[in-house]
Amino acid sequence: MSIKDKEKWDRRYNCKKYVYGKDSSLFLRQKINILTKGDALVLAMGEGRNAVYLAQCGYNTTGTDISEFAIRKCIKLAQEREVYVSGIVADLDGDGIGKRKYDLITCFYFFDRLLLPKIISLLKPQGMFILEQFSIDHPERSIYGPRNPDYLIKPNELLEAFKLLKILYYEDTIVKLNEAWWQGTAAIVRLIVQNFPIENDRA
Repeated sequence: MSIKDKEKWDRRYNCKKYVYGKDSSLFLRQKINILTKGDALVLAMGEGRNAVYLAQCGYNTTGTDISEFAIRKCIKLAQEREVYVSGIVADLDGDGIGKRKYDLITCFYFFDRLLLPKIISLLKPQGMFILEQFSIDHPERSIYGPRNPDYLIKPNELLEAFKLLKILYYEDTIVKLNEAWWQGTAAIVRLIVQNFPIENDRA
């Protein structure tokens, strides 16, 4: 991200209020029981609602965000919930997430298609990736959320990007969001994949 982008997110998070709330994503809560346990990486975690939830569920959780203010709020929330999250200030456009491998990687309401190969490379064997993000149809449904198509998911784009992994869940749908900042109708894509090559699955 550019310096301008970093400044934008710093402005958003530099306040006492948790802009996106303290409750974790409904989709994450619904699917928590099927996700691989162990080391978790939360990309673009914002104020940490999902990272803290995973820590509460027993994950060894690392969360990244470009905003130092977001990291501080995540750490504060983790202390409130009496868990630990390792917070890293990282620009996902670069190599800020390193080469460590994870059992679970999450990405909620952030999308960079250039990052997808890196995500695959960071999954441990049988590790999982879970994503929820706005689709290309979202601007027609809501005045909120990103409008730039670079940050919106195209039809079947993720199925193609992860075609060598096992698709456990895929949904391209219209929903009613009730998650603090995000309210009302939204066009979203939900995905869960596992680093378990389809060739092995057929053996």
